[in-house]
Amino acid sequence: MSCALLVLVVLLVVYRDQDLRPGLYLLGFWHYYLYWLAFTFRAVDFDVFKRDAFAMKSVSVATLVFVYLRAPLDLASLVVILGGILLNVRAAAILGLDRTYYGREVAGLPPHRMTAFPYSLTAHPMILGNVAAFGGTLLNADFREQWWPLTSLHVALNIGLLLMELAGPGRPVRIAGSLVAAAMLLALFTLSDVLLAGAALACAGVLYRRYTVPPS
Repeated sequence: MSCALLVLVVLLVVYRDQDLRPGLYLLGFWHYYLYWLAFTFRAVDFDVFKRDAFAMKSVSVATLVFVYLRAPLDLASLVVILGGILLNVRAAAILGLDRTYYGREVAGLPPHRMTAFPYSLTAHPMILGNVAAFGGTLLNADFREQWWPLTSLHVALNIGLLLMELAGPGRPVRIAGSLVAAAMLLALFTLSDVLLAGAALACAGVLYRRYTVPPS
């Protein structure tokens, strides 16, 4: 409920101020926070995690697509983006929905080695597809000029997810993720709009409690 309220508050503020930047930066990165919480603490109900992650990633992608399509189209950029998306879709189809959302780590699914393409080439094709798709937007010069920090942060956080998966859910990942989350929350205090900052902090707090305290 708090995160639905955050989305509503952001939309109202964007409409009031006619400025897209707060909306894109405040709504674009919550699914990474959810991935870290679920992977590290493994306390949330798996179906709740899948629902939350899908919803917040959908919001993130929708906002990014909206601003990308406002820039003049660039063929090379579109080709790279499409290639990344197709790699991601193919990998998810082979892996299955539950394993795509850390089913082995969060839901205790048994280990299963995938050998079909693209897993025959790399163990992390979805992250590579994400990096290609987000990175592909930067080939569009008009989009890059205005939004390169947004897309670069997506690329960096996907690389962070890769490092998290390689390291496993130990203490270093918990500490590193906490530092990243803290840095992003501290950035909220640069907002001049107290309403936005308060809604984002409330969302972060509710999610932390839900994802770190096992259900009774």
